[in-house]
This record gives sequence, structure tokens and C-alpha cells, in this order.
Amino acid sequence: MAAAALLVALPGGASQAQPDQSTVPGKTFAAYRYGWYPINFVDHFDGALPGHWSVAGTGDGGSVGTEHGMFVMYSKPFKESGSHGSVSATLTGHAHKHGRWEIRFRGRQFENGHTPYTLNAKLVPAGDRDQHCGGEDISLASYRANTSQAHFYDRTLGGGSFTAVKRRMNLSNDYWHTWAVEVTPRRISWFVDGYVQRTETRPAALSGVPLTLRLELTAVPGQTMNTSRLQVDTVRYFPLKSANKKSVKAPRTVLRKYAAAC
Repeated sequence: MAAAALLVALPGGASQAQPDQSTVPGKTFAAYRYGWYPINFVDHFDGALPGHWSVAGTGDGGSVGTEHGMFVMYSKPFKESGSHGSVSATLTGHAHKHGRWEIRFRGRQFENGHTPYTLNAKLVPAGDRDQHCGGEDISLASYRANTSQAHFYDRTLGGGSFTAVKRRMNLSNDYWHTWAVEVTPRRISWFVDGYVQRTETRPAALSGVPLTLRLELTAVPGQTMNTSRLQVDTVRYFPLKSANKKSVKAPRTVLRKYAAAC
């Protein structure tokens, strides 16, 4: 697709100018606005799905692969009865305690009348580390297709969840957005369509655990779900070697409970 040619790696010292938005079917990237470089990892999904993605939950018809230069994940096909599980893909071999992760993705559901999947892009404890039932996850984005608001959060083993909501968004079928999170030893900042939304500095939010990216269509256990699709056309990771060109000052998140941590 045309956008794929624009999403090129940024060499150290290269211009961080934002591409012409009239040619990009999406929004602004935080990496350009804040001057993040060098790129330590990039995936544009040209060709077959790379082996560094670990896939789960594709039994009975779910699928994960690539199409037209994009990562694509399909839920299990619709059935008149029965439940549908979650489908996920986790990036392996690229664990980091700190850094900047940015993706561009979109979702679609193909029918109504049943329970919607939640589209999730999040950082999870890497490798064989205990997942603690999601108790150390950091979300870049969590939303249902065809709604107008997205959530993001940072969960802690103490049962807390530092949460925020981005409202008045166009999350209709197949509408692109960019999502990013910056994790430093002292704070976490979230970005939507290239602009900082929240910055959290409370020590309880900072786990220091090596993290990696997971993409997921998340089902409600025991429910029949609407057949859905998640697509991503770029994944990038940047170390903290470059200073932000703009301030990341922003309101902090709201601390709520996350009772499912284990």
C-alpha cells in the first residue's frame, strides 16, 4: 500500500519531518513530532509473518498473518452458537525495560448482534515471565470498533490501574490511528495520533520489568463474539537515546482498582 513506502526507518541524525499527511491514510506519528531516533526495531510486514511473532488462540478458525503489507488478525468465524476465544500475537526477542513503542492500527467487526471484541495493543512482561493475569501490562490502546473512545492504562501488582480515556475519536471500521507509549525510569507517557495525552510519574506505576508488544482481539469468556479483524501496518521501537523535542507534560492518569491481578 502507498502508506507503507512512507513509513521508513529514521537513521540517527536524519530529518524528523512529518510526511505529507495528504498521502497518509492516518494521523501524525509521535516519533516525528518528538524526534525519536534511532529506530532499534521496525516491522512493516512485507512478506510472510516474521518468526519473531508468537501466535496464540487461532484454533477453530482464528488466524494471524500478513496481507498487502499489513499484519492482519482475524477472530474465529461466526457460529450460531458457542463462544469464541481471544486471538493474540506477541513479539519475541525484543524485550526492553524502557523505551518508546509506536504502532499504527485499525479494526473492523463484520456483524452486530453479539458481543464485540476489544482490540488491544499492549506491553506485557517479556519471555517466560509471570503474566500475573495482566497485572503488569501497559496499554497503548484498548477499544471496541465502531465506538468513539479508547482506553489506555498501566496496571500494577498491587491491584492498581493507572487509567485514562481518549474521547471523541473516530473508531469506525478500518479507520487508522497511531498509538505510542514512552516508558522511562521516572515516568510513562501515552500518545494518540502524535500528541501526548497523559504522563504518569507516581513511583507505583513504574515496574521496571522487561516488556514486549502484544496485539490481541480480546473475547469475553463464554460469549459469542462478533467476527472481527485487527490490522497493523507499522510497529517501531526506539530507545531513550534522543531527547524529546517537545514537552511531554500532560495530565496524569486516574488510579483505579484492577482486581484480576494474580
